[in-house]
Amino acid sequence: MNRKEFLLSEIKENPSDPLNYYMLALEYKKEGEETLCKALFNQLIDQHERYLPTYYTYGSYLIELAEEEKAEDVLQKGKILALEAGHEKMAKEIQSLIDFYC
Repeated sequence: MNRKEFLLSEIKENPSDPLNYYMLALEYKKEGEETLCKALFNQLIDQHERYLPTYYTYGSYLIELAEEEKAEDVLQKGKILALEAGHEKMAKEIQSLIDFYC
């Protein structure tokens, strides 16, 4: 069983764990599966809004794809959620990404 198959089986067994979706999105990114990767990141934002690692990683990926406007939207939302959760360091890292690329 390869990594992607493993993650898919983990999602099937525990569909409420955002980490498995996040890791699968990274696998799709690594494989160049842009559509699947973006779909999973968007699903994470919709279904697991408070899973903060999504925002920095997805925002960075959108910047790589030259989708700066969408990246800024994702990053701004992540920054707000990070601040609300008391994760000031994460909010600062997200803001740095916004300042440098968006």
